[in-house]
Amino acid sequence: MKFPIGKEIYINTPASLINLKELISWFRLEKFNGVLLGESSNFLTEILVYNGIIPKAYTLRETEILAEDNASIEIFVNDFIARSNLISLYSLEKDIVLSILISYFSTPKIFQEETYLFVADKLVEEAKKENTISHILIESLSNNVHFLFSKGKFLGYYQERDGILKDELSISEFFENKENLLSFYQIREEEFEKLNIPSLRFSFIEEDITSWIKKLLEYVNYVINYYTKFGMYIKNMESLLRDLRILGKSLVCLDNNFTVKNEIMESYDEVEKEVIELITRINKELAGVWGEKFVKQKYIQSYKKFLEENQNDRVIIELLDRLNPENIEF
Repeated sequence: MKFPIGKEIYINTPASLINLKELISWFRLEKFNGVLLGESSNFLTEILVYNGIIPKAYTLRETEILAEDNASIEIFVNDFIARSNLISLYSLEKDIVLSILISYFSTPKIFQEETYLFVADKLVEEAKKENTISHILIESLSNNVHFLFSKGKFLGYYQERDGILKDELSISEFFENKENLLSFYQIREEEFEKLNIPSLRFSFIEEDITSWIKKLLEYVNYVINYYTKFGMYIKNMESLLRDLRILGKSLVCLDNNFTVKNEIMESYDEVEKEVIELITRINKELAGVWGEKFVKQKYIQSYKKFLEENQNDRVIIELLDRLNPENIEF
């Protein structure tokens, strides 16, 4: 196991019982931290989840690495489509994931040096420095052992042979074998945000979520353009985005339409709530000038007209269900 096994959410569940699109959206919504496993025939794909995104993944046959990162995600998704894998999900404390990540995305202070050159207790004392995130890796021919630290505390250790996270600190025994190699990673907490942590994609599954979001924004612009035909204008469109956590940083208004300037990585549900709020703001501002009754009438017309023009698109019909006039304030 390249990553530790945390708190079990479900284990060895057939792929046919998992809705992967909803799971990925839930990762984003909950800012989930943990490990997703896909086991198929004689190999295992391990996917690390950090704050709802995927920074690292491996496909292993016992201790042999068969694939990594995007290639591993592709294997997982292909097996999922074929319904040939068993899926397990474990949650981890965020600090544990941070300590794991620095071993991949930061520069080591010590890299693959013989353990006999170091005093175990002194190294642990260094790893427990306040306001730091630390990771001690001890490699041997048969096994790798990871010791995780954050904010001056020891979080636990795990061996790659089983991935079981243990909380007792018994590091000295791993220094006794002179053939073992030591690597030590440490950064200050404030430096973590500066690390280049990638976000791997679940191919078409993530593309679908992005596509859904674009359809919602297409509808918002349709409503705006429909209002414009009747001379219903909003003077400052950018002001409508104020205090919207996701859309405020992701959209820009050009030629009286909203376009995406930064990729939206949050969950569909979060974006949908902000789209509803955006439409509500549009309608309330116009209602102050044109009256609530008139604006509501035009919104109902634009809603029905958009559905009519997209009546063969089941996805749009489903997406717009919560944006119907009964769920929008004026």
